[in-house]
Amino acid sequence: YKSMYPWYMESIWWVFKQIYDKGLIYQGFRVMPYSTGCATPLSNFEVAQNYKDVVDPAVVVSFPLDEDPNVSMVAWTTTPWTLPSNLALCVHPDLDYVKVKSNKNEAVYIMMEARLKELFKKEEDYTILEKMKGKAL
Repeated sequence: YKSMYPWYMESIWWVFKQIYDKGLIYQGFRVMPYSTGCATPLSNFEVAQNYKDVVDPAVVVSFPLDEDPNVSMVAWTTTPWTLPSNLALCVHPDLDYVKVKSNKNEAVYIMMEARLKELFKKEEDYTILEKMKGKAL
């Protein structure tokens, strides 16, 4: 293997130093798949060997507003077991949100505009009452 030759390793270190000198190298942290049996991190290939598509639980929950209990924020989560401990909902200040009324049950929701199709199957199922940016919420 070329990677075992000192001249090859020195060329790799030289390239690494050039990249470092340009400020393109940083120290960071990330989650690594880890084998407790081998006591080592796993490569992408090793992780992919046992890859399986699974269905994760996901729920859509409405949270009534304190100032108007007739209007609810809509949230989607794949960790429903954390719902009892939720203390707040967060919105992205620059994303588009809508206040919509369900034409089926007259309920009023605030949700991301891009997710309307996830909650309502057809456009005639809802009426948009208001559009706003997240920072307005």
